[in-house]
Amino acid sequence: WYDVNWPLTAEEWEAEKMNRMVRELQPHIIINNRSGLPEDFGTPEQHITPEKGGRMWEACMTFNESWGYTPIDTRWKDAWQIVGMLRQVAAGGGNLLLNIGPAPDGSVPEVCEQELLKVGKWLQEYGPSVYDATDPMQQEWMITGAFTRKGQTLYYHCNRWPGSELAIGGLQCKVLRARLMNGPEVAFTQTENRLVLQGLPETPPNPLCTVIEMEVEGEPKQVLGAGYVLIEQDPWR
Repeated sequence: WYDVNWPLTAEEWEAEKMNRMVRELQPHIIINNRSGLPEDFGTPEQHITPEKGGRMWEACMTFNESWGYTPIDTRWKDAWQIVGMLRQVAAGGGNLLLNIGPAPDGSVPEVCEQELLKVGKWLQEYGPSVYDATDPMQQEWMITGAFTRKGQTLYYHCNRWPGSELAIGGLQCKVLRARLMNGPEVAFTQTENRLVLQGLPETPPNPLCTVIEMEVEGEPKQVLGAGYVLIEQDPWR
């Protein structure tokens, strides 16, 4: 795992020669793209952007806005944000590197520990919805949440709970059944471009993010506006 390669170029680092030596010493190693060469996986920093063509990638994020121990930087991410990052990374088939700047005595800052314990508790309940659900799926941004996917199983990560009824637009596959993950089945109606989950609890079962598990038929994808029809003789066409 190389880090900063500047101010030198790949040629000045002799990156090809260096990586060849590394692979001779460890044939099964994977090498990131920070020697100035693409190598095996990408490392987007402070943003979550999947690599093109199914290439491996790892999002490199910080707990606050600093890489080292910076006590004056108090803009910490909370558990809600970290769970959202986990979902986003899983949906893109990547890995999440979350940096913690340890204190001078080697301890984890208390605020980090508190938030990570909340994330760990959430993962105990919903871990398979991120660890095992990294299949690609075309989807759209929605205010209430987003999907991860494992084959014909979709996981809707609802991090803004709407109450007893949740509408999801543009889902182009047939939903066979739905349930609260690790919980009871959920009633629903589905039209060509709208899925409505009904009879949900008024308050979210998990305040960080409640996951709804769906078994579907057909290619899973979401296309908002798929049901729109342009008006005949529309002057704006």
